[in-house]
Amino acid sequence: MKTRQHRAQILSFESGGSTEWRSFIEKNAILLRSFILHFPTPIDADLQELCCSFGLLYTIGTLPSKPKLESIQALDSILGKQERQAAQQPSKQACTLIHKVRSGEEITLEDNAVILGDIAHGAHIYAKHSLVVFGDCAGVLRVDGEFFILRNLTSGHIVFCDSILPEPIVAKINASNHLKIIIKNSDTIAVQEII
Repeated sequence: MKTRQHRAQILSFESGGSTEWRSFIEKNAILLRSFILHFPTPIDADLQELCCSFGLLYTIGTLPSKPKLESIQALDSILGKQERQAAQQPSKQACTLIHKVRSGEEITLEDNAVILGDIAHGAHIYAKHSLVVFGDCAGVLRVDGEFFILRNLTSGHIVFCDSILPEPIVAKINASNHLKIIIKNSDTIAVQEII
């Protein structure tokens, strides 16, 4: 499975000292949980413990805008070893569970997958195998598997086995709130309600 997050919020302390940072963190700890704190200089152990006690993420030093070439090459060599090990192991059918797909997320699913929540408008899902969606689908969906199951479809762009779903099929999917299984047999797309 591949996921990509588009937004991370970093709160960078540009000046000040440990006492100022400590009082700011203690006063705003609840609000800071959605941020990554960035300290430009090394911090003392007490400030590190304070961040950990509030469950805050932090980083120290400069923030590079791009990864260095050496780290990319090191990551490629590690991934190459993992791919060779995975190729030696016998293949198995796996199932990925995702609770909710938010707007702006782009997810590539390498195996069979189940999405328990909704797929928000602006989300992009590419499933290389079969997919089951228990929530409503408002995002862009592409399924290359044998089938996919879903309840309601509010998106206009669904691709199933390299074919965009025509309007009559979309209307049949949205005819009721029951789960439907969509199967493609040669050039025919069939929709069956699951009761």
